Amino acid sequence: MSLRFRWKKINSTIGLRIAAGYSLLMLLSFLALMVITYFFLSATLARNDRDQVSVELQSLRAQYLDGGMDSFDQTVLKNDQFRKNNPFFTRVVDQAGQTVRMYFPQYWLEFDLAVLEKLPPASPNSWTRLPSLGRPYELEILSEELPDGFRFQVGISTEDRETTLARLKETFLFAAIPLMALGLTGGALLAQRSLRPVRHLVQTVTAINSGQLEARAPRTYKGDELDDLGRLFNEMLEKIRTLINGMKNALDAVAHDLRTPMTRFRNLAENALQQDAGLQTYQEALQDCIEESDHILRMLNMLMDISEAESGTLQLNRKEVDFSGLVSNVAEMYRYVAEEKGVEVTTSIAPHISANLDPERISQVLANLLDNAVKYTPAGGRVNLTLTTEPGRVHIRVVDTGIGIAAEDMDRMWERLYRGRHDNTKGMGLGLSLVRAVIKAHGGDVTAQNRAEGGAVFEINLKTGEPTKM
Repeated sequence: MSLRFRWKKINSTIGLRIAAGYSLLMLLSFLALMVITYFFLSATLARNDRDQVSVELQSLRAQYLDGGMDSFDQTVLKNDQFRKNNPFFTRVVDQAGQTVRMYFPQYWLEFDLAVLEKLPPASPNSWTRLPSLGRPYELEILSEELPDGFRFQVGISTEDRETTLARLKETFLFAAIPLMALGLTGGALLAQRSLRPVRHLVQTVTAINSGQLEARAPRTYKGDELDDLGRLFNEMLEKIRTLINGMKNALDAVAHDLRTPMTRFRNLAENALQQDAGLQTYQEALQDCIEESDHILRMLNMLMDISEAESGTLQLNRKEVDFSGLVSNVAEMYRYVAEEKGVEVTTSIAPHISANLDPERISQVLANLLDNAVKYTPAGGRVNLTLTTEPGRVHIRVVDTGIGIAAEDMDRMWERLYRGRHDNTKGMGLGLSLVRAVIKAHGGDVTAQNRAEGGAVFEINLKTGEPTKM
């Protein structure tokens, strides 16, 4: 792998972008803090210097008014002893604007003081700024006029202030480089740690693509969004595995169950072609072929419905229906079928129950349960259908006095195309699979058990929102 390709791969990673963004954010925050601190300190130092000058000016004015020039001189000399590092500029001007007295001129050699002679008289409480000769600081001067016409000025150099601010800038610039490195390192570590679950997902997908279908993403169990992503990803894989296994089993079962009707279909056509018969024989053969085709299509359609219901893609046409009337109509239809066999169908249906569901699918469920109950109940037996309700749910029970469910069939009877070992009745083995799939698609559940006195009981517990009285 070339260095250029490796750098391109690293540069394209989310982790590097997060680390760079984190470092940039940290640097910008640091720069903002530096700028705010710099201007705040600059304003504070300037205000402090001007306050000192104002206090000094008022003090000298009071001394001059009380004791004249001699008292003024003594005060200036005394103050200078305490401010050797940052003395005050002090100057007395006569009525003509000429300098009467300049104190400690050796302190102000870096300023062109002759300029002050050319400037117009400054008004009281106004500041005059005199730049230094080749230095990045100024002399800030405040003037005060006395009753006798004299004026005197007090100023202070901004050298100490500028030196302090320069050191602050150097400190910030010196700290910016290690802070940038710290931000980049911290961002990289944070990105690596945060994106670890995503890398695990990538590794899991890679393993699955290589054929390791049982691979699953490890979880942190911290309850955060990435942990939820890992959980949902694993649940999706489990669902896919279940669907694949279900499809495989269904295909195996379909291949086995289709063999007989397809063989019969072919034999009918072959026999009709081999016989030297008339039109009626051919028509009968074609009619038999159509019946076998319908049988195969019903099987395939039911398998499709079951697969869609189990995968959560079955389209339910939900609407508010008279559930009591729907159950009564299905029971009435099978009452006539049962009478021909000598089986009595009774009902106990709570009246005027409204429910939000798919009436066609639920009718299909009830028809399958009643058909099985009548089919496996001998003559003279009885089938009872009950419907009860409670807030948000309806309960349906189909009870028969038939042969019951064999112990070896109890766990497998919900499987697609499964038929009991001793079941000699006609059917495709898809009815109960469809019942469970449709009920689960409605958010309910269905159970089955044998009765102690004989026969079987099928119970449906179905969510319907909030059933209401019609």
